[in-house]
Amino acid sequence: MGRFPQKDGESISKVQVMQMLYKSTRNSQLRLEASQVIAQGISDEGGLFVPESFPNLSGELSDLAKLDYPALAKVIFQKFLTDFTQEEISSCVEKAYTSEKFGDACPVKLVPLTDHGENKFLLELWHGPTCAFKDMALQILPQFLTTALRKVG
Repeated sequence: MGRFPQKDGESISKVQVMQMLYKSTRNSQLRLEASQVIAQGISDEGGLFVPESFPNLSGELSDLAKLDYPALAKVIFQKFLTDFTQEEISSCVEKAYTSEKFGDACPVKLVPLTDHGENKFLLELWHGPTCAFKDMALQILPQFLTTALRKVG
């Protein structure tokens, strides 16, 4: 079983990952792996690819909450991109979420709202190259696409 690092240098065990397949919204009989759907984009029938199921994370939430964004991304992506190796996912995340692109080691900022006296936070998603929330997806997508194309040929 592999391990992904936490922000403080420790690591958490990766739970056993079930194979994730994706089906088309217009052909539920079609079942493809993540690398195939990333490389293809849209199904031949014009449908979107969606996961057959979603992993249950309820037993892991307290451990996941302790991770910084890159480490959390690695754990979550491993559950959805089950035909990618841990090394491939790590490489994609490390290339996508760099301090050069986001201005800090952690691309997502969680800022406490202390004025309200409650345990509330604001998630800042504007620290990327274009200062927009879409930077989170658009920095990782080319990394996944390049890796998927290598996998499917």
